[in-house]
Parts: sequence; structure tokens; C-alpha cells
Amino acid sequence: MSKPFSPASARNRDPILQVLLRHFGDRRHVLEIGAGSGQHAVHFAAAMPWLQWQASDHPQHLPGI
Repeated sequence: MSKPFSPASARNRDPILQVLLRHFGDRRHVLEIGAGSGQHAVHFAAAMPWLQWQASDHPQHLPGI
């Protein structure tokens, strides 16, 4: 199964990451609701290894995450 790809997620991941870094520095757990393609979860989890990043979505979308 090929992974879904969102061009918008690829474009906006770094600006979003800069905001998250300011707010999640003292956090340990994140639950992402509506993870969609999962691209943000993969990028953010790699950039913030101190976080346990849990992506979630509607069951029909989970195979792509």
C-alpha cells in the first residue's frame, strides 16, 4: 500500500514546526486528532524526539498513517 501524500503538508510542515517548538518544549505527550496523511506526525515526531507523538484519525483513514 502506498502512503498518502499531501503537497500542502509538505509545504507547511516547517512553519508549523517552528510554532510547535515554542509551545511543546516542556511537554512529553501529544495526541494529534485528524492526522490525515500522517506526514506532519512523522515530521514533528522526528524533530521533537522527547515527545511521544500519537496520531489518530477516523478508522477508514488509519491504514495510511
